[in-house]
Amino acid sequence: MRATIKKRVFSEPDGRPVSLVYFGLALVLLSQYVYLVWILTSEDSSFFLLIMGVGFTLQGIAESRPESQRQTAGVLRLTAILVYLCSLIATVFLPGFLLG
Repeated sequence: MRATIKKRVFSEPDGRPVSLVYFGLALVLLSQYVYLVWILTSEDSSFFLLIMGVGFTLQGIAESRPESQRQTAGVLRLTAILVYLCSLIATVFLPGFLLG
């Protein structure tokens, strides 16, 4: 199992098409967050959109790295996984914090 995780997380970056997908998803989520919080001045906590947008941005940066920077891409992927896990833990222990 350790070899599988190492193989997947520290593999060569997938390149431009995959990074554009991640950046597009991040742009959609972050623009929804801006619309809800800044334009509508919503009292609901839309923090989940912000966290997911940051995670997708980190994944997009990881996939846009040159092929020679496998370690940097792996660290960025692990950071994105950590962001997702923290949001999951916050959802379990602080249910009203992320979902409003």
